Amino acid sequence: MAQPLKTNPTPQDYVERNGGGATIVPAGQLVLDGHRMSCGPWATIVDPNLDDYGKSYPQFVILNMPLFAKLPTAVKLWIYSHECGHLFGGPDENKADCFAVRRGRSAGWLNAQGMDEVCSFIGAARRDAMHVSGPDRCALTRECFRKVPPRPGPVPLPSPKPAP
Repeated sequence: MAQPLKTNPTPQDYVERNGGGATIVPAGQLVLDGHRMSCGPWATIVDPNLDDYGKSYPQFVILNMPLFAKLPTAVKLWIYSHECGHLFGGPDENKADCFAVRRGRSAGWLNAQGMDEVCSFIGAARRDAMHVSGPDRCALTRECFRKVPPRPGPVPLPSPKPAP
């Protein structure tokens, strides 16, 4: 019989306990649809047996890549950033949602279309002990989106002046 996972496990503890194909991706090495993602000093565990799209522990983020394969890029990056937001800001789901929005807006991967995709993803969820209902969560996330300016686009270079 498998032993329960200890309190505050390391990534190695998780992989040893939940082996089944779980692997550790070192901090800063995760690439999702061509976007290099980082969550400070924390590693990511890729676990095909995870019972959700993503989760976080105090020292790492876990992603289920087979489930991720079916999602639009903006939703993948938002989920990863949401789970990362828990490592920086604790268990508050609304704060983690806004963390993901701020990160996406500042990095340039979350635009209005991506926000629509995120809302489609979370919109049908029912309220539970940790989350508000999907429609309420979408409304709160859109409010955060409206408050965060997008990353400025490239600054055009001035045209050369004609020679006299």
